[in-house]
Amino acid sequence: MFGGGDATLEGGRPVGATFGENMRVLLVEDAPFLRYAFGRLLRMHGFEVREATDGQEALDMLGEFHPQLVLTDLMMPVMDGIELIRRIRANPRTADLPIVAITADATEQAERQARAAGAIDVITKPIDLPALLERLGKLGL
Repeated sequence: MFGGGDATLEGGRPVGATFGENMRVLLVEDAPFLRYAFGRLLRMHGFEVREATDGQEALDMLGEFHPQLVLTDLMMPVMDGIELIRRIRANPRTADLPIVAITADATEQAERQARAAGAIDVITKPIDLPALLERLGKLGL
């Protein structure tokens, strides 16, 4: 599900280092195991991670945490990822916040819907962490 080992980019630098030390990431995932594993691996690469279990909890955290990136699952209870993305984009304080959607739904429709809501990228599960970090680096984050 998640790739192991130390991910590196050109020049042998750790992938997390390319994003700036302690980049603040809000991870929104309702599955406890995925949230734990994903959060732990991001922390191992130098990210400061806060975790939310649904979109409403994530919205409540935005004001105090001020993340530099939101990684959100799309299918969650209470408030799904699409609605979370829409609400982040509708708020002038968070409208420019980079959001990457994560989903088990590998259909084009799911990707179109996430991008239409305002996600800058859509990544399908299972997630390989080194590949995800490389992809975020290519997005300029």
